[in-house]
Amino acid sequence: MNSEIDSYITELQRTVTTAGLNYEIWWVYKSKDSRPAYIKAMSRYNMFFQTSIHAHFVALLVELYRLYETRKDTYNIPSLLNKLRNQKLLNEDALVSLEETYQEVAKPLWVKVNILRNKAFGHRSKAHTVEEVFQEADVSPLELKELVEVTKKLLNNLTLAWNKSAHAFNLGARKDILRLLGDLEKTKNG
Repeated sequence: MNSEIDSYITELQRTVTTAGLNYEIWWVYKSKDSRPAYIKAMSRYNMFFQTSIHAHFVALLVELYRLYETRKDTYNIPSLLNKLRNQKLLNEDALVSLEETYQEVAKPLWVKVNILRNKAFGHRSKAHTVEEVFQEADVSPLELKELVEVTKKLLNNLTLAWNKSAHAFNLGARKDILRLLGDLEKTKNG
């Protein structure tokens, strides 16, 4: 049983790491703090960057959706919490705290991701325009980042209770994408 739970946790750690990397790249492209410095280079490769912005955003949504979907045949946090509870693999206080974080913080944010993924990106609703779907989801970039961060914290609290470990979650893409865009800016006459 321990190896099954360990594999489950590893899969979820990978998923949230990938979500975080996609968020970082997408947000460098979109943020008013970074975009203006690189807009000329991005404009020179317009179709590439339009496609890349879309791809990183969709990848972010897919990964965030996957973390909290409730299917029984996939790796997801609700199923893991149920498994830990049903098989009495964690103490009650730890489970209550994890379930509270999930229900009160992560799930309300995930519902917004769910709307975008299921009505605009994973499926394309005929009943609503993309703009209407975004209005319904009412999600901000900071909320997407918050869902990534609360998931990392939830998983680390879980592994602390499970086997007294924590994952560093220290991979980042921000420096690389800024360096890439900076290099493109330098070659604007090339």
